[in-house]
Amino acid sequence: MKETAVQCVMSGEKEMAVDLSRRSCCLALGAAIVPLGYLTARSGSLQLPRSDRRSPNYRSTLVNGLTPGHVDWNDRRWRCAMGSTWNPGMDHSLRLAPNNARFEIREGELNRGPRDDPNKRRSEIRFPKSPRLPNGVPLWGAMSFVHHRWDDPAGMAANRGGVHGQLHIGSDFGGSPAVAFRRTRHGAFAITTRGERDGEGTRRHEGPLSFNQVHHLVYRVVLSPSDGALQVWLNGDALLDIRGVSIGSREAQCYWSLGCYYSGRVTCPIIAEYGDHFYPGPTDLSSRIRFRPDWLPVA
Repeated sequence: MKETAVQCVMSGEKEMAVDLSRRSCCLALGAAIVPLGYLTARSGSLQLPRSDRRSPNYRSTLVNGLTPGHVDWNDRRWRCAMGSTWNPGMDHSLRLAPNNARFEIREGELNRGPRDDPNKRRSEIRFPKSPRLPNGVPLWGAMSFVHHRWDDPAGMAANRGGVHGQLHIGSDFGGSPAVAFRRTRHGAFAITTRGERDGEGTRRHEGPLSFNQVHHLVYRVVLSPSDGALQVWLNGDALLDIRGVSIGSREAQCYWSLGCYYSGRVTCPIIAEYGDHFYPGPTDLSSRIRFRPDWLPVA
């Protein structure tokens, strides 16, 4: 499939209604448009103060030593998939501020979800609530991120690399995600897709991208087993434009995951921070392509 990096101007798309109603949950964290709430676990509670936008004042998600199974962040209730949901005292796994999230995985079998293979390392939040992401609808998403420099790049090069944001295909199709934003084992930034007619998946982009700096990503995806599309803009520049490809499955069971997921172990701590996150939806985010939100100072 021929790839291009042509920026498309999206116009005239009819926005679908999006249910952004707040859920009354026992765990709540304010997002940019949501008042600050509370974190609550199996017992006990933690109230998070507001933090300065340029320097996130991260707070632990541990309550009675564990990260709750669900947290509310950016107006959605996310499921936690990380070692700290079932192993006590792992304060590094997930920290949150009203507009930002910090994930960290380290070497060791405790740094994974309870259902993960022993070699996997994971700290992610997911939104698998039904109905899941629809097929055939232009879905926009955006986020700012900082991937921290690896302490052991040579050791990491011996492993498989990992994923920092992905649309899981879900259901019985399983396997590699429909769309994934990755760091390769050599530290390059990569984007992959996979679908019903592309069972092994395809690497759509791979190139250098600095660590320890804030990057801004906007994407528009159409999920379809036969006629999918993906456009990606990074730091205001068009990075990827593919059309007429297989992305996802006919079952329309995709959902978003965010954080750190490395399938072949790690040799040093992997830290990623995210802010200004927009869950995939039909609201046009093309205005954010050239907009760089004031989030963190560049390291």
